[in-house]
Amino acid sequence: MSEKKPKWPYPRIAYHPGKFERFSYRTYNWFENRLWPVRPVPFLALITTATGYQLKNFDVQDLQTSLHVVLKPLAISIGSVYACVFLLRHFLKYFFFSYKGYLKENPKKPSYWTIIWGALRRVLLKIAPPQLSSCDRLLPNLPLPSLDDTVERYLCTMRHVTPEEDYIQLIKISNKFLSSEGRTLQRFAWLLHKFSENYVTPFWEKYIYLAGRYSLAINSSIAHIVMYGDNDLTQIYQVARILYIETLANLSLDRQKYLAVGEGLLSTRHYRNIYNGCRIPGKECDHFQRNPPSRHALVVHKGTWYKVDTCDENGKLYSVDELVKIVSEMMNRNDKSTGFMSKIASLTTDRRTEWSINRQKFFLENRNNKKLLKVIETAQFVVSVDETDAWGVETVEKASRYMKDTLTGDGSNRWFDKTMNFAVCANGRGGATGEHSPCDGAELGHLCENFLNIDKQILVSPSREEQLENEKVLDEDRKTLKLAEKLNFEIVDGMESEVERCFESHLKATNDIHMHSIIFLDFGKGKLKTCGISPDGFVQMAIQLAYYKDQGKFTQTYESGSVRSFANSRTETLRPVTDASCEFVEAMLDEKSEKKIKRKLLKEACEAHVNNCKQIMMGNGVDRHLFVLCVLAKGLGYSSPFLDYYSSQKWLLSTSNAPNMTNSIDEDCSVNNIVLGGSFGAVAQDGYGICYRFGGNQAILMAITSYHSSEMTDSDRMAQHMKEAFHSLVALFDE
Repeated sequence: MSEKKPKWPYPRIAYHPGKFERFSYRTYNWFENRLWPVRPVPFLALITTATGYQLKNFDVQDLQTSLHVVLKPLAISIGSVYACVFLLRHFLKYFFFSYKGYLKENPKKPSYWTIIWGALRRVLLKIAPPQLSSCDRLLPNLPLPSLDDTVERYLCTMRHVTPEEDYIQLIKISNKFLSSEGRTLQRFAWLLHKFSENYVTPFWEKYIYLAGRYSLAINSSIAHIVMYGDNDLTQIYQVARILYIETLANLSLDRQKYLAVGEGLLSTRHYRNIYNGCRIPGKECDHFQRNPPSRHALVVHKGTWYKVDTCDENGKLYSVDELVKIVSEMMNRNDKSTGFMSKIASLTTDRRTEWSINRQKFFLENRNNKKLLKVIETAQFVVSVDETDAWGVETVEKASRYMKDTLTGDGSNRWFDKTMNFAVCANGRGGATGEHSPCDGAELGHLCENFLNIDKQILVSPSREEQLENEKVLDEDRKTLKLAEKLNFEIVDGMESEVERCFESHLKATNDIHMHSIIFLDFGKGKLKTCGISPDGFVQMAIQLAYYKDQGKFTQTYESGSVRSFANSRTETLRPVTDASCEFVEAMLDEKSEKKIKRKLLKEACEAHVNNCKQIMMGNGVDRHLFVLCVLAKGLGYSSPFLDYYSSQKWLLSTSNAPNMTNSIDEDCSVNNIVLGGSFGAVAQDGYGICYRFGGNQAILMAITSYHSSEMTDSDRMAQHMKEAFHSLVALFDE
């Protein structure tokens, strides 16, 4: 019996849309997003039928001579039909999409309400399968927790990470906060909550991301890399595949045909920021510039930037083989930039205020460079053709170098303002560097999973010989294809010293990153499920044990949690340090503690972790609420010792679980199908950044970052503690 061939996650579009075509489908989608689960065509049909019914007794001559005879029945029909749709959508918004009862129940024993909710969900998916953003306006508003609950939960999370004397003082200032300025700030937060769909996201994006004056490289960038197995494509072919597949993804997102996760239950608001757009630096605050789907992408090779069109002059998308020839011709040119001009992209690694000043001076005030900057900032995405062939997974050193290079680049081959910078090394292995401010890691991971599904499982790869033959560029190809256009920047006074300064600064920051990539193949989540514990809870408890062994203490720990079931939401902080987790770690370090006690405490700690996850998913987080209160206090001129204390605490341990977004890749069929995951820089100078994911049922992938300049941390040492923790925790279930 033949295996079922994987399906494309989005349409294979043949042409780049013209202005009229794009206007047409965007207009349709505008109605779709305001009428679902009723489609625009049936909606118009109902209006037409209702209008015709009201006019059945009128003669055609009367209708032709008196327009108001038609307008009144038409207005009644539109009002009546839309009123029904309006009521239906409000029922769905406030009852169906707002229902979170299933999170509180045993999945094996659902309540009647959950059974009814599940049945309604199946009916909706059957009669009106949603497009990418069909349900976005139906998602409930992010709830505002009570002030007392938030402060109480915060104090619970700080009990084990704060010295006793400081904790007593924290309780005192929290009580004063609750009885004075906290109440006033909560009232302003309540007003924000009532008059906006999400009282957090606008503040979060502005003050956590766009107002930050730090360099985007390492501090805001996140990395994604691909499969464990060897790549069967040459570098040129892999670059062409990226250009082709990601152009299709870009156009599908714009058409709202991109297959979303969650079947309409999750916010897709930030997918529109993945392609075409660019973060624009400002002297005090950046902004994100969205652009319509572009016809070109950027390719950088040996420090030289090229505009590569992904369609011909008539808008017909180039095939992979045609793009292969365009990329091959580009790579074999003798027009490469030299000297400091080959490092011009390092300007984007600078602090944001300085980059804003240099952008104005070197680009906007120069007519030629301003034109080229527009080409860059409106491009779909960037693809870096890297010269290194050292990317691999054969050793820890190679895997760690692979992950680090994907995160940082070399200072000349990433335009960090762009949301997506893909990279392909000389041996054909690839990865991507994402800019975090316009979207979250889960959305970028979704994009990368879809790419891998198409690249490795759907498209057929030619033999090595066929690839090399197709890379040959004939005279006929030069006449019929639109070849890459080099971006020839003009030298401006002062540019050389600034480029060299930025490049050296980035090189120093890159060398300070201590990356250790763990590819743990001893077991995966399959083994953990047989133990009856949460896989994420298992890894988080292992992290807590490893950190305690590494530092001799518990610390405030960040884990990103999802609240995307609420409108325009991004992430919330899940705090893994609990009474149960600390009791478990202490038992593990106690030689006198029996194995059955340790096992019991591990299960309780994982259960507490799962319950915290559910609280986050229901909108009952702590940190985003307190963050908004901090912003309001500063804006309104309130002095708050409690909020000052909260905002001054460092995240010495920052973690993130990169979820499997699509389940489109069978990671259990072969070790070569394991997706290696991602990484990010440690948030604190003396802290660790830990990004992990499960490679199906057979692996745990983890990237640990710290800084060589810190005397407190060591990624290699922490990695050893992590592997020991994995084995010691699973050994509790040996019998």
